[in-house]
Amino acid sequence: MNTSLKNRFQDPKFCVSITAPNTSKLISNVNSAFKSGAHLAEVRLDSLNSFSLDKIQALSDVHKNKLILTFRGKRQGGLSSISESDRLQILIELLDIKNSIKDIESDTFNKNYSLFKNEKNLIISWHNFKYTPSTNSLERLIKNISSKLTHPKQIIKIVTYANSLNDCNKVFNLYSRFEKSKFQLLAFCMGETGSITRILSPVLGAPFIYCFSGNKAVAPGQIKLDTLAEIYSNFA
Repeated sequence: MNTSLKNRFQDPKFCVSITAPNTSKLISNVNSAFKSGAHLAEVRLDSLNSFSLDKIQALSDVHKNKLILTFRGKRQGGLSSISESDRLQILIELLDIKNSIKDIESDTFNKNYSLFKNEKNLIISWHNFKYTPSTNSLERLIKNISSKLTHPKQIIKIVTYANSLNDCNKVFNLYSRFEKSKFQLLAFCMGETGSITRILSPVLGAPFIYCFSGNKAVAPGQIKLDTLAEIYSNFA
């Protein structure tokens, strides 16, 4: 195997997606994820019945720059039924949480650009839960988002649903098209067929890979942390 390619297999970063009904359980799940070998944790705040910003800040201070804070809307797979205006207010308040990364949807980013554009540790995400558009369509989408980025740390996250292996190939092709871009691209597919894109995306240039720890996947096609670690260990 090519040495450069082998090195990418040897050093993947794992991000565990975490949901919880309350803050106490969330903190416990986050700590367990890092003990299990996670490099990052995606904190799904929309899964909580309620939460305190002070407690989220305290958790972020413990795991500096390792928490990805997000509050998904219903249309993007969110678990909360609050109004869009209330959700936006929460996202704005999350900007005050130091030592953390924030993840917001591309449409929210576009509609409220002045509020979010200067956040350095930002992931702008776009999901399609039904299918995978053409590579050209996804390329145009990424170019539109990238034209509004203000910092090289900002990440564009593209997640589609794979109904075939050809859909996986559409997403793989994105990495070569944006190989020399100043922003970071994180693109993969949901669904069982799309699992291969989760495994290979770090090899193609994705900064990390989403997975789960425990007994329940947060998204279709997500792979367990232990399984991913075992897969990558074969290339050590």
